[in-house]
Amino acid sequence: VVTPYRGLTNMQLNHQKEIFDPAIASAGGRRLRIAHTVSFAFDMSWEELLWLVEGHEVHVCDEELRRDAEALVAYCDRRRVDVVNVTPTYAQLLIEEGLLDHDATTGRHRPALVLLGGEAVPDTVWTRLLRTEGTYGYNLYGPTEYTINTLGGSTADSATSTVGRPIRNTRAHVLDGMLRPVPPGSPGELYIAGTGLARGYHDRPGLTAERFVADPFGAPGERMYRTGDLVRQRPDGLLDFLGRTDD
Repeated sequence: VVTPYRGLTNMQLNHQKEIFDPAIASAGGRRLRIAHTVSFAFDMSWEELLWLVEGHEVHVCDEELRRDAEALVAYCDRRRVDVVNVTPTYAQLLIEEGLLDHDATTGRHRPALVLLGGEAVPDTVWTRLLRTEGTYGYNLYGPTEYTINTLGGSTADSATSTVGRPIRNTRAHVLDGMLRPVPPGSPGELYIAGTGLARGYHDRPGLTAERFVADPFGAPGERMYRTGDLVRQRPDGLLDFLGRTDD
């Protein structure tokens, strides 16, 4: 996938306002400690590196540590890590190992922010984050074809799991098979367009033409990406992930 640099810049500017600033404010304005728990082979790893660009302290966890849930929870407690970024499946394992436990008597620490991404967030993980005082969760949705992050939603915004709203300079369309907008509350396929859109697949013009189609809602010549994901828009404007159109 060939992506432009501007997509990463756009993502950073969005995260400054939507993620970084609220997390910093919740910590009293101090520099934060972030655990880098994602392989550098995974595009999601850029999310932690953007914290480093902003001047925060990023702890790069080696492969052995990041694969050991018990050891990683102990590390986050010992190093007083403020932010972790993991898949929902791994978040569940970390929670079971005590990631969100807190003991004022012993000084046991828990993160202020748990970033989630890479797969659907189960209600059990979302609800636990929602009910944990002093900690909140933020779900980031996005395919590689849109420079990592496309949508985002917080437990502060929704009582149930959601993929949220489009990030800055991003448009999300929920369409039927004829590329017509479906009514709010009805399921439809998610199409995305905007600054982070990739140019296409390297040396694969046929696949590029199939997945990157003309955007009838944008300016002449603009394209949108057909995600293959089934979503539904709620009355509050948030989007819920329902599954794949080919399931």
